[in-house]
Amino acid sequence: MKNNSRKYGVTLLKGTFLLVLLGAFHALFSLDILAQADNEAHLFTSKPPKELTSPEASVGNIIVNVSGKLALCSHGERGNIVLDVQGGIEPYTYRWNNNETTKNREGLLSGTYTVYIKDSRGTEHAERIVIQPPFPLIIEMADIIHGTCENNNLGSAKINVKIGRGEPYKVEWSHGLTNKMEAWNLPAGDYSVTVYDVFNCSTSLSFRITSESEPIDISENILDSGCGEDQKGSIQLDISGGQAPFTYKWSNGQITKDIFNLTAGEYTVNVQDSKGCTLRKSFVVNQKSTSEPLRLELLEVIHPGCHGGNEGAIEVAIIGGQPPFQVNWSDGVEDVLKRENLKAGVYTLFVKDDFGCTVSQEVVIQESEKLKARIDNTLDINCATGEVKGSAWVLISGGESPYSIKWNTGEIGLETNFFSSGFLSVEITDANGCKTTEEVDVIFPGSTPLSRLDFSYRKLEFHLDSDVFTNDPVQFESKIGDEFITWDWDFGDGTTSVERSPVHTFENSGLFDVKLTAYNIFGCATVEVNSIQVDAQTELLVMPNAFSPNGDGLNDKFVPVMKGISSFEMNIFNHWGEHIYGEAGLEINGWDGFFKGSLLPQGNYVYKVTYTLPDGEIINKTGGVALIR
Repeated sequence: MKNNSRKYGVTLLKGTFLLVLLGAFHALFSLDILAQADNEAHLFTSKPPKELTSPEASVGNIIVNVSGKLALCSHGERGNIVLDVQGGIEPYTYRWNNNETTKNREGLLSGTYTVYIKDSRGTEHAERIVIQPPFPLIIEMADIIHGTCENNNLGSAKINVKIGRGEPYKVEWSHGLTNKMEAWNLPAGDYSVTVYDVFNCSTSLSFRITSESEPIDISENILDSGCGEDQKGSIQLDISGGQAPFTYKWSNGQITKDIFNLTAGEYTVNVQDSKGCTLRKSFVVNQKSTSEPLRLELLEVIHPGCHGGNEGAIEVAIIGGQPPFQVNWSDGVEDVLKRENLKAGVYTLFVKDDFGCTVSQEVVIQESEKLKARIDNTLDINCATGEVKGSAWVLISGGESPYSIKWNTGEIGLETNFFSSGFLSVEITDANGCKTTEEVDVIFPGSTPLSRLDFSYRKLEFHLDSDVFTNDPVQFESKIGDEFITWDWDFGDGTTSVERSPVHTFENSGLFDVKLTAYNIFGCATVEVNSIQVDAQTELLVMPNAFSPNGDGLNDKFVPVMKGISSFEMNIFNHWGEHIYGEAGLEINGWDGFFKGSLLPQGNYVYKVTYTLPDGEIINKTGGVALIR
C-alpha cells in the first residue's frame, strides 16, 4: 500500500504541472477566439454537437439548419459545416467571410464563421456558426478496492474528471455500466472506463481488480435416480481451493457437503469458505428408465354433439416405461385407457410404471355451443286503409347448421305471418339432431283508433290587443290524443319543435301555416294545420286633448291609445306644476279627473308620458289635456 501511495503522489504532481500548462494554453487560445468572435463569445455553448445547430430563423423567409462537426477534440482535428437551407426562392448563392462560395465547409479550425445566403429574388440571410476549440479532458482514478475472492463481485473503482468542460459527462465502463463515476461489485479482472464530454470528445483509463485468495473449485460425483422410492440418486462433492472450513447450502434445504435420496431434477449448492468467499454451482440428477421413457399418447377425443349430451369419448395409449402399470382417472375410474359416455368436462389420466415413474394426461371434453332461438315480430300497418299484417322471424345461434325450422302456423323457414293475437312457437333442429323450441305471445290489434289532434294559440303575455306581432312570444296549446306517442311542430318559418305545447316567436311578418304532426304506435301520422297572421311591430300612441268626467259613460277618463309599445308611464300636473295623478303599465285605467277624492275644476292640465319602443328606445312626451265639466 505504501508503494501505491508514492505512485499516486507522483501522478498527482505530474497532473498538477500538466494542469498549469493546459490552463495557460487554454487562456491564450480563448483570447484568440474572443478576438475572432468580436463580442460574440455568447455563441460558445456547452451543448453537444448534435444539438449545436442554429435556431430556425425566418429572415426573408429563409430558414437555415446547421449541422456537421462543430467542435474539435484535438488540435490535429478539423471541423466541418453542413447547411440545410429552406424557404425563399431557389437557387441560393453563398458567400463566406473568407469569400468562399461553396455551400458547405470542411477542414476548418476552431473559430466563428459567417455565411451570407441569398435567394433568387435577392433576399439575404446571415448565419454565424461557431466551431468550438479543443479543450483537455483528463480523468483520474480516485479510488480502487480489490476483491477478497476470485469469484465474488467484491471490488470497486471510482473516477474523477480532473480537467474538462463541465457537466454533464457520459461514462461507459467496459463491463456495461453507464453514466456512473463509481462501479461496484466487480470480480477480479481487467477493466477500462471511457468518459465523453458534451462535445463527444473522450478519454479512457484502464485498471485491474485482483483477488487476495485462491478461488474455490468444485468437482462432483452424481448417481442418477430411478422413479421409485427405493431408487434415489445422490450428489457427492470434492472441494479444492478457498480457505477451510466450508459451509454448504443446497437448494433443497440440506446443509451437508454430500446429499442423498434425490429424485430426478436440478440441485444448486452455495459453498462459502472461512473468508466469506462463495461459489454457486448447479447439478442435474437424471432419471433411470427403460430404453424408452414412459409417456402417454392421446389416440382419440370425441365431443358431445348436443349441449348437455354424454356422447363424449377418450382413448389413450401408454408408450415406453416398465410394466405393469397403474392407471387412475381423476373421476375415480381405474384400469381403463378408453372412456365412453362422457359429458363435457376435464378428465386427467395418471399412469405409474413398475420403476415408480409417473406421467399424466389432461383431456378436455368440450361442451357444444347451446342451440338457441329468439323470435322477433312486428306489425305492418297500411295507414291509409287501416289494414294490419303481423310478421315474425327467428334468430338462431349455436348448434350446427344447416337448421330445420318449423312454425306452429305450419310454415317452414326463418319467417312467418300472423293475423291474430296469441302464441307463436318455432322448433329448431340442427345438423346433429339437437332440438330447441321458442315461443312468444304476439298482440294483434282489432282496429286502429280514431285520431284526435287539434291545437290553438294565443299571445303568451295577456294583452287586450290580440293581434300577433313579430317578436311576440306565442303559446301553442295542443290537444293530442293518447293514441299518439310522438309529434313534431313546423311553424312555417323554417323552425320546428318536439315539445307538446311549445312557445314560439316569429321574427318576420306574414301569414304562416303552422303544422302539428302526430304519430301513433304503428307509425301512422295525423296532421293538423292552422294559419297565423303575424304583423310587423309598429308603435302607436294617441293622447286625447280633452275628456269630460260627467258620468255619462262617454269620454269619462283621460286614457291614451297604445299599440306596439313595450312599457308606458303617465303623470298629470296642474298649471302650478303640482303632481295630481300617476299610472304605469300597458293596461292602464286612465285619469278620471279626481284628486284627493274631489273632482278638479274645469281647465287645462299638463301630462308627461314616458314609453319604450320595441327596439328599446325610450321616448318622453308632454302635452296638454282639457278637463270639461
